[in-house]
Amino acid sequence: LPFVWRHIALGKPRVVLLSGGTATSAMLGRAEGITKLRGKWFDLSVPGLDSPVPALTTYHPSFLLRTPARKNESWRDFLELQSKLNETQKN
Repeated sequence: LPFVWRHIALGKPRVVLLSGGTATSAMLGRAEGITKLRGKWFDLSVPGLDSPVPALTTYHPSFLLRTPARKNESWRDFLELQSKLNETQKN
């Protein structure tokens, strides 16, 4: 995890996409499952960065391969991500 934090700090991303329950629970320290957290924005505090990075949670691609009915939810997440990126680009 310290390596992931350092990579994020070095890249200074405008947003972070957390794909799946493992990434979400590790990065956010949350106990809820991905189904409850999916599609929500969180402030990800990263050591080495002055301000938190917006982080969006979504399903992992392997889950979507096993459960294609959930693809529409992920599609909405990616549209939300695109909207946020467009918003941050204007600023």
